[in-house]
Amino acid sequence: MASLKAAAEDKNNPSVSKTTAFAVDPRVLVVEPGFNARPLNADHVASLSLALRNGAVFPPLEVRVEDGQILIVDGHHRHAAAMDAIEKGFDIKALDARHFRGNDIERVAHMITSAGGLPLTPLQLGIQYRKLMGWNWTEKQIADRVGKTVVHVKDMITLAEANSDVHQAVNDGAVSGTTALEIVKEHGSKAGAVISQALEQAKAEGKTKVTPSLLAKQQGQKSLSDKQILAWLLDRAQRNGPGALNGEWGFSIRFEVAAPAAGANIDLRTALAAAIAAKA
Repeated sequence: MASLKAAAEDKNNPSVSKTTAFAVDPRVLVVEPGFNARPLNADHVASLSLALRNGAVFPPLEVRVEDGQILIVDGHHRHAAAMDAIEKGFDIKALDARHFRGNDIERVAHMITSAGGLPLTPLQLGIQYRKLMGWNWTEKQIADRVGKTVVHVKDMITLAEANSDVHQAVNDGAVSGTTALEIVKEHGSKAGAVISQALEQAKAEGKTKVTPSLLAKQQGQKSLSDKQILAWLLDRAQRNGPGALNGEWGFSIRFEVAAPAAGANIDLRTALAAAIAAKA
């Protein structure tokens, strides 16, 4: 085998095939209004721009062509980083791009499952799931397409269908999507008011975010439910990059509790509850 190109052109060698990529000037790429579920993250754009100026090579963007325009399907942050680098005087003549084949439904499904961009938040996922349901997808079809459970899909849609004050609180970072979901499940249309009241309490305690422990304290609960503990864990989960395990993403969670007395036994649930109380 002299080269991959030669192997791909060898009809007797089915193990190597050739894909088509194009070099496209980033200045002619068009961002379709309202399509990208991930609002641009300025810090992420800045880090990609710096990497690009230091010689990093990005995976190809996914694009489509309509009415003579080249529209971005996947790779909005990479494109924004390239434009930022150009503004800073770095000469970028082209980005690698692949032609995406698929209709409007497939474009949304691809965006949800794409590993190339920032992960979608629970609220962003729910909004995209609702969009798919508007195209007559069932919850089971969505779950199968994104590799999640039907319960997950139902939960994200529940959050997406919450009132606008809940959405605003989540987008402002006043409450995590997972905590907001539990509040919506318990309080329905009154969830926004509950979050607002809890946020006032948080600010009075010098905090900026509504947490399950704060809600439990505010409601006078003596113990935390399993759902509240799980919401607290997810709220503090740190997303790890793709590792050796099939390139999948994972989470790591760290919490601290006081050492138990000598000879004392402490179970995981007790340790978690103690960690929540310590950070409340």
